[in-house]
Amino acid sequence: MSEQLTTAVEPKVVRKANFKVVGVSCQTVMEEREVKIPRLMEQFHTTKLPTVRNRINAPCSIGMFVDPPNWNEMTDAFYWIAAVEVDSFEKIPTDMITKTIPAHTYAMLEYDPSVHDFNPYHYLHQWMKENEYQQLDGFGFEEYHPYTGSETSYRLFLPIK
Repeated sequence: MSEQLTTAVEPKVVRKANFKVVGVSCQTVMEEREVKIPRLMEQFHTTKLPTVRNRINAPCSIGMFVDPPNWNEMTDAFYWIAAVEVDSFEKIPTDMITKTIPAHTYAMLEYDPSVHDFNPYHYLHQWMKENEYQQLDGFGFEEYHPYTGSETSYRLFLPIK
């Protein structure tokens, strides 16, 4: 049995060019996220993903949160998007959404739930605060290589300035 680590590798600051995603979304609150998000991710990867045309960077996929303005973590709903990157929005299935993510600088943390025993979101927010970065835009995403279920390792990206 492996010993879980309570700290992660050092976060990095990275720049990503703009990119396009296609996927499905749900609205949830923090107390329901542990049920709704895994259900959406599983549904997308098993039944919706095969219908996406123009996919690039396979086998990577994305789980993205989008918060409304002035989001209150304790009471307000947010959106979760299960998606893959595409090179164009042509021939998109009618039951899917599209989103273009502008170029940004991100704080990025590699997280593996089988190795790490901490909340990666809190850890990265604390690191940003200690290094005098501010999170921007009320969104962020997890990047999977590939997504294999709720215990998949991922890279967490939060836009910063």
